[in-house]
Amino acid sequence: MQNLKRNERFFLTVTLFSSFFTSLMAPFWVIYFNKINLDFSQISLLIIINHIAVILFEIPTGALADTYSRKFSVLLSLLIGSLTSIGIYFNTSFTVLLFLYFLSGVGATLNSGAFESWFADSFLFGQKEMDLTKYWGRLTSFNYLGSTIGFLGGSILVRYNIFREIWLIEGIGIFWVFIYVFLAGKEAKLQKKTDEYSYREYFNKIAKGTVYLFKHRILLSITVGSFFFFFSSGIMSMLWQPYFERAGIPVELFGIILALTMVLSIFVPRYADRIAERFKGAARTLMIVSITSALFIFMMYAIPKYSFIPYIIYTAVYSAHTPIFMSYFNKLIPSSERATIISIYSLFISVSTILCTYSFGILSDKKGLYAALFLSLITALISSIPFKRAIGLEKELCL
Repeated sequence: MQNLKRNERFFLTVTLFSSFFTSLMAPFWVIYFNKINLDFSQISLLIIINHIAVILFEIPTGALADTYSRKFSVLLSLLIGSLTSIGIYFNTSFTVLLFLYFLSGVGATLNSGAFESWFADSFLFGQKEMDLTKYWGRLTSFNYLGSTIGFLGGSILVRYNIFREIWLIEGIGIFWVFIYVFLAGKEAKLQKKTDEYSYREYFNKIAKGTVYLFKHRILLSITVGSFFFFFSSGIMSMLWQPYFERAGIPVELFGIILALTMVLSIFVPRYADRIAERFKGAARTLMIVSITSALFIFMMYAIPKYSFIPYIIYTAVYSAHTPIFMSYFNKLIPSSERATIISIYSLFISVSTILCTYSFGILSDKKGLYAALFLSLITALISSIPFKRAIGLEKELCL
């Protein structure tokens, strides 16, 4: 029992402080890069190169964590995260920033899955039947708590004209977490996997899953709907900071705004099942979420000085999408194909993120932020059409 408590305390501490430090700059990073004379196209390229790194390195870094050491993988991720944040503080060269964001993507893949697997292994070692639900819940809560405090902390720093230095604070803070993990992290000695990871196997699974997806009309419809929905929301994630700044909303309030969106994003998904039931089905609810999102995007256009109000409500509506979608999506997939189909879906969303990021950069530079906001509105409306199509297919197939 003491070991369980010690393990839980370790993982909660790492989660709280790592999410705190990485959230300090989150409300202001687009503004920061604008202030060092990067245009929106260049800022978009930073995010695109980061996503490309994630796609390229997801498999080999997963193999590293499974076959060698999850602790080592997490430590390497933290070290890279620390060095990239400190590197951003000391550099304004776009070429160097591109390299740092690529490196940051590699670091993210080293942590992706490894930390959660290490967490689960530390509890399940010798207790295979243990229910981890409450522990996962606490881990998620500490992640949200750390992020919320980080957003607010960032606002306080900006209020006192500490802006660029946030990168340095973030980098040093992540290094402190690295030291704590190195000294306090205990990894159970597990049997290492001998399976070979290969891109050929990965792409064979992708091909098989894609065929299944395109043959299943409802799955295909809602995947296309989600593709456009995340295209729209991806633009919003890049847009809101410069849009608010140009509307005259004080930058030091951005952390408070993001903290409020975080609170709502915790609250709304808890009632996702009731929301779907209230609107008579997942497909119908997803369609309503898309249309409602478009409505609040339009309100941001109509009242720019108070655009933070519809934006906060928009994020609450947005947060209902994933739990409703994933529940519906998984019901349509046979267990034997689930992991592969979800991988295909994730790949679709990655492509959507890259395309919307590129579109935001080009459109904002050439036509202005209002044009990018309009594209976000239109794609949110477009996303409702495939969900409407899914409703018709359900009736046709008597589901």
